[in-house]
Amino acid sequence: MATPADGFPRIDGALLGWRVERALAWRTTLGLPGPEHAYRLLHHAGDGLPGFTCDVLGRWAVLYAYAPALLPVARLLAEAVRGFAKLAGVVVKVRARGGAAEVTQEVIGEAPPERHVALESGVPFEIHAMGGLNVGLFTDMREHRLALARHAPGRTVLNLFSYTGALSLACARAGAQRVTSVDTSEGVQAWARGNFARSNLTDAARWRFETGDAVRFLARADKTRERYDLVLIDPPTFSTARGKPWTLDRDYPELIAQAAAVIPEGGLLWLAANTHELGSLAKLAQRGLRGRGAVIDQGGLPPDYPTVAAQPRDRYLQVLSIKL
Repeated sequence: MATPADGFPRIDGALLGWRVERALAWRTTLGLPGPEHAYRLLHHAGDGLPGFTCDVLGRWAVLYAYAPALLPVARLLAEAVRGFAKLAGVVVKVRARGGAAEVTQEVIGEAPPERHVALESGVPFEIHAMGGLNVGLFTDMREHRLALARHAPGRTVLNLFSYTGALSLACARAGAQRVTSVDTSEGVQAWARGNFARSNLTDAARWRFETGDAVRFLARADKTRERYDLVLIDPPTFSTARGKPWTLDRDYPELIAQAAAVIPEGGLLWLAANTHELGSLAKLAQRGLRGRGAVIDQGGLPPDYPTVAAQPRDRYLQVLSIKL
């Protein structure tokens, strides 16, 4: 994004470097950069770079270009990121239509190992920078992971769609009595166990990892009268993992109703949605809860995810806490 007022005659390394330097200054004000730290360095038009995002993940960054035609600019941008943020290298990924299987990528600078560790708020997480579209940690959830420390102590926690266990780990480190993480992939469950082990949380009786479908797990839990004081639901926007399409707007309310059935009175339901197309998450929740519960907290994107004020739809993340 360039205007005559910027003083740059063209979109080149000088303009991109200026954008990166300004973005890094804002993250420094927030106290985010540091050795091995994880945070978002660049976020679309909010940082004057529409079509690009960049997460710093330890000594490497992952830069996403949102169209193949942007790849030449992405290479210049990666050089600027590597220099200003003092990184070993930057993995450039082109986010084309079709999902993770179609991601193309290349490395500017030193290639990362298959696995490395980055720190978020002092907590170590395993990163697969050269993997597919998702590398193991969603930086937009940082503030919400920290906020779970208010709700998790002493509670029995169920985390559905747990991925690599970041939300589960936040609850466990905050003093949860037990945490059960449910995901369809055994591979990411192994990844999550590794993240727990890095925080010296290895008690299998307290930290359970269940491989399977969230809907079926809730049905079984209700039948066997399992109860959870805090249920976390951060589902994908769209999935075919169950053999048929699952979408938030159509299927989320019923999932919320199922989750509420295993939460005793006074328990908490924590919900997330990652799309601006959904409308109000609170209204969707009430469709599932049928008048039950009280909203106690709402949130969205953290301050390292700036968006243009005239484009409110860019603030895609919704997080909602409900006391039942």
